[in-house]
Amino acid sequence: MRRGRVSDATRLSLVNAHVQQLRMVEARLGVAEASRSFALLQDRIAPSILLIPGEEQGCENLRSFAMSLYRAGFSVLASSLAYRNLDQPGQSPTYWQTCLDESENRYDMLNHFAARIAVVGVGLGAAIAIHLAARRRVSAVIAFVPVLEATLGAGDRIRVALRNLLPRFFKKPTGWSMQRRLATAGVRKTMGQFGAPVLALVDDDAGDRDAGRTLRLLQQLATGGTVSLLQVPAGATSPDTLPAATVDKVITFLKQR
Repeated sequence: MRRGRVSDATRLSLVNAHVQQLRMVEARLGVAEASRSFALLQDRIAPSILLIPGEEQGCENLRSFAMSLYRAGFSVLASSLAYRNLDQPGQSPTYWQTCLDESENRYDMLNHFAARIAVVGVGLGAAIAIHLAARRRVSAVIAFVPVLEATLGAGDRIRVALRNLLPRFFKKPTGWSMQRRLATAGVRKTMGQFGAPVLALVDDDAGDRDAGRTLRLLQQLATGGTVSLLQVPAGATSPDTLPAATVDKVITFLKQR
């Protein structure tokens, strides 16, 4: 489909069919209606945005932001990822790499009907977006209040030590404290593997240790010109809560790429 001589209408139908199938799968997994993946597609091939929600989040806090991007001329796909089900009973084990694989699948889906694709990641989704940019051709990365540095608490360190000593008694994948650490461990190196510009939307009032470490990393990268920083108002917990002026700055950044 990507290489063949087919009409824009055929490509649009293909992407819509993918999204509908994805939503049906999410419904069977018990994902709430508001949290399920959705797409806002232009009538013709256009610059496009892949939205990746934060850890343990769905798409419920992305729709207003997605609509602003759509009105600005972008096609948008917001995707609920498998990492939301890691700790839920009855679900298959999920690692952070599974989330990355699923984001690649969403990229490939959207790429049927996109002139170019930028990725917006929220929280830990920003780390996923950065890894994705090293594996696919991404025009820009927007990191909303990102988690790019993570540490383990004392309890997690004890569990890791026990897992190493007695691996056969630990069949279930480690929880998201460890997965978060693994996902962020290679972020700095990964940023050197792609040339797409990165815009980080940050709150200087870091609320926890990981947020403080992430902020210091971003400030270092901004000094070296690898990352651009944009201040967000205190209390902006999701892209939907951003003021219109900040959304306009994000759209301007995306249109220049």
